[in-house]
Amino acid sequence: MGFFELFSATLAALYAVVPNYGVAIILLTLLVRVVLLPLTIKQTRSMREMQMIQPEVKRIQAKYKGNRQKMNEEMMALYKEHGVNPLGGCLPLLLQMPVFIALFNVLRQPLAYMGFEASNGSGWNPVQGLSGIMRNVQDSSLAHGLAEVPDKVNGFLHVMRLDCTATSTLPFGDAMNPAGPASSCSQGWISAIPYVLLIALMGASTMYSQKQLQASRPGGSPNDAAAQQQQLMMKIMPLMFVVFGFGFPAGLTLYWTTSNLWTIVQQAMMIRLVPHKELPAKPKGKDGDGAAAGGAEPKTGAKAQKGGGGGGATKAKSANASRKRQGGKKKKR
Repeated sequence: MGFFELFSATLAALYAVVPNYGVAIILLTLLVRVVLLPLTIKQTRSMREMQMIQPEVKRIQAKYKGNRQKMNEEMMALYKEHGVNPLGGCLPLLLQMPVFIALFNVLRQPLAYMGFEASNGSGWNPVQGLSGIMRNVQDSSLAHGLAEVPDKVNGFLHVMRLDCTATSTLPFGDAMNPAGPASSCSQGWISAIPYVLLIALMGASTMYSQKQLQASRPGGSPNDAAAQQQQLMMKIMPLMFVVFGFGFPAGLTLYWTTSNLWTIVQQAMMIRLVPHKELPAKPKGKDGDGAAAGGAEPKTGAKAQKGGGGGGATKAKSANASRKRQGGKKKKR
């Protein structure tokens, strides 16, 4: 059983529990995100660590403003010291790409990964001699439903087919949908509206989740190459998914939109649960402290001198008064 067959088998198992193809795709999405949850938590902590070292990052950027190579070396050393990755926010997204590619193929031609092969006509025939898990997938209700009543199984919310692309529903044909006959998808502009709305929701949720992640981080310097790359990716990715989304099967668009909604909720919770930390303020240098101490000492000495002078004058006055009193006594005698 290959990598693609792993997802077809998971879909078949979920469909056996909930006999709705769209709901099975949503449950598969949630399952994938639960598997990635430990990595996402680690990524969120790394993001908080990035926030904590921002004062030091800004100090390095100001100190090496005219030397980009030295700045990048110091920044990399700082990241290594604190164990953070400036592009760590993209890691969970990158790990979803193999799943995305697998589902792209499985949802376009699901029976090809469920133990069936295309016949000379337009149907699918079961492959003989399968055993183990693939035999169970071949005998699953999802596989039989896709082979016998594909329109019913692929229908979702009575407004779309999960194996159709937005392009295939437009009047110019089914150029990007090999999963079924052209007449099942090419039904005119009105029928394309649900597909276009789903694509728009996918693009909007992708953009919002990226901005949500960016808003929880302090702004980087324009000279920070990592920040520049991340901001560029955040701008391009939503647009890229919208453009390519017209060629995605609706089931794949549903998967990505569900994943985005999970990300939005998860990030909101993680940002709230993982507190923001800051580096402790550095103490003043010893030279500054010594200067302050040195400046205080003369002042103290001056006070001592003044105090000493005052005591001497008092003693002299007492001695003069005593002499006068003694002189007065002698005159009386």
